[in-house]
Amino acid sequence: MSNHAHDDCLRVYELLQRNVLRWPDREAVIDGDTRLTYQQLQESVDQYAKALIAAGVQRGDRVATLSPPSQLFFVSYLASVSIGAIWHGLNPRYKRRDYQYLLEDAQPSLVFTMSPYDGRVYDQELQELSAQNTRYITLGEAQDRAQSLNDFLQGASEINDEQLADRRNSIQAEDIAVIVYTSGTTGSPKGAMLSHRAICKSAQINARWMGDGLRKAVCPAPINHVGGLNNICMNVFAWGGTIIFFHRVDPIALYDINRTERPPYLVTSPTGFNMMLASPGFDVQLIDFVELIVFGGATTPQSTLEPFTTLGAKMSSVYGQTETCGIITATDLDAPINVQAETIGKGLEDVEVKIVGNDGLELPVGEAGELLVRAPFIMSGYYNRPEATAETLTEDGFLHTGDICKLREDGNIAFVGRIKEMFKSGGYNIYPVEIEQAICEHPDVSQAAVLSIADDKFQEVGFAFVELIAGKQLAAAELKEFLDQRIANFKIPKTFEFLAKLPLLPNAKVDKQNLRKELDNRFP
Repeated sequence: MSNHAHDDCLRVYELLQRNVLRWPDREAVIDGDTRLTYQQLQESVDQYAKALIAAGVQRGDRVATLSPPSQLFFVSYLASVSIGAIWHGLNPRYKRRDYQYLLEDAQPSLVFTMSPYDGRVYDQELQELSAQNTRYITLGEAQDRAQSLNDFLQGASEINDEQLADRRNSIQAEDIAVIVYTSGTTGSPKGAMLSHRAICKSAQINARWMGDGLRKAVCPAPINHVGGLNNICMNVFAWGGTIIFFHRVDPIALYDINRTERPPYLVTSPTGFNMMLASPGFDVQLIDFVELIVFGGATTPQSTLEPFTTLGAKMSSVYGQTETCGIITATDLDAPINVQAETIGKGLEDVEVKIVGNDGLELPVGEAGELLVRAPFIMSGYYNRPEATAETLTEDGFLHTGDICKLREDGNIAFVGRIKEMFKSGGYNIYPVEIEQAICEHPDVSQAAVLSIADDKFQEVGFAFVELIAGKQLAAAELKEFLDQRIANFKIPKTFEFLAKLPLLPNAKVDKQNLRKELDNRFP
């Protein structure tokens, strides 16, 4: 596809303006019974933006939204960043201590809440945790520091179009638009700062290689995660497509929406594939409208991918992080299935990748080292964390991903594992991801997580938590025998524990911190 880099929009609001000019009557957002065209979306965003200015929100102030994927999320996000505020999402599934940490770290001046929601009155919870000067805008009844959304929006009448345009014109491409907190698999979550340029470039580059498959997608993903915000919403938005918001991952309700709306774009993960295959009555042909499947988050076994190849959809194995603003590498859409299973593809347009050893020097093909990336859409740094930023970004603009990869002869990158998860057993470097992938090739296994425990003889050995497909049974001895045909014997975990369900983070990745605590308690 031709490179249109020169006419890219570099501020988030420009993408909305462009879509309104091109397709004013095309549907932009669907949320339950609400359906907004791009024209109507712009009118709603402008009203929120004026109300934010009237409420005293300044450039650089933080504005948060606590809600499931919804119209409230998308409109408040677009409005906030359009006037130079820095937006961040709060997940309704978080506990009080999560909110306490995030509110203290980001110090938002204003928070939108979908409250009450799912039996929790978030306005009350958050007001007890946050600074006295934080304002709350609620979909529910006004109380204490929480103003109703309708009353808040009345303030828009105090700001005219010229004042709104002046504020928007002062926003620069390098201004921070969003803080996305890392999922915190190690230590406290850090706020990755993503600029307008980063979000726009990432979305437009993805829209170019993904193409028409982006014309419609369902977003059930958390709003505080780059998977939901960028890989689904902003990619579809940059193409000019329709985003269907859905509040929770409910396979039956999602299935009904999919049958009605027939969205061609599906973003998923090994966990997502397994959930589909495990749900009663699921048949791949039930999603015959899917034209583009983009999957990442971990390596996906070939046996998991095979049932989906019958759809004839374009498929791509992708890689990205919060710090890369989402997807940064992808396999070719026509790559053979073994390449989709074994690699994360090649760097996207404008992305430079290199694999380096401990000395920082680039490694030859086939040697495993840390993946470094440089692109116009990596983060600007961590919010209020200059030391962590200096450790992660090199002086010449490369991002340390913390992931071990190797370059193959065919130019694709193979993902080996995460530096922080690597352990040494009898002098060998062990990468849990490789072992997890081998375990998941067993037809009775849904997913697996491998961690290390101390060992007198080998210093450390592997401990595997294994989730079986519902109704299946498997003995540890049988699984060891299966692995013996696939990986070196020193990599095979010494202990296997079979669980009904592995604990998951809100972004559907396995919660290894939870499992680590469990092992630390058992083997102090």
